[in-house]
Amino acid sequence: MDDFQQQCAFRLLTRAVLGVLRNAQDGELPLYAWTLGLPQQAVLELLATCAPELGHMEALTDVQYQQLLSLQPPLHTALLDMLLANRSAAENAQHSSWLAHVVAVASLGSRHLWEDMGLSGRHELNQLLQYYLYPLYARNQADIKWKRFLYAELGEQLGLPQLKPPQCGRCQEHAACLPTLAEQPT
Repeated sequence: MDDFQQQCAFRLLTRAVLGVLRNAQDGELPLYAWTLGLPQQAVLELLATCAPELGHMEALTDVQYQQLLSLQPPLHTALLDMLLANRSAAENAQHSSWLAHVVAVASLGSRHLWEDMGLSGRHELNQLLQYYLYPLYARNQADIKWKRFLYAELGEQLGLPQLKPPQCGRCQEHAACLPTLAEQPT
């Protein structure tokens, strides 16, 4: 990829990082999303890189941060591991890792993944996944909604074929995205 594409991907990654943090602050994502599933120092370094205009960020006490980390939902680590295993080999490993963390915590929300990441549409999410998590992106040949696809992939790895995203029942498009078995073609 050329420098221009790298810069565009990084700007989009920055928007996703800040979108997830904003959605966590607004209550659209669980409090755990504030951590991005990272140690506090890593979050502060990520913010210093992605949003230097924020200046010095005051750290929470260790006790406060550990309380947030203790809210880690079931399967988060397994999903994150799957995402990390699908990073694009030729791209910035740190940025790919950050995106994996952002996607993993954003998948805890009740809206479409791109919305929970604060992006303007699915096309932006596709661009990020194509650039930073290409092996995963390439496997979604049927163009399935991303949360559904991620949890289907995770379910396959874990031997849980009916695994669904944690909040998918709250989505207004639940019936269209996950039709009941009776509605599925044979």
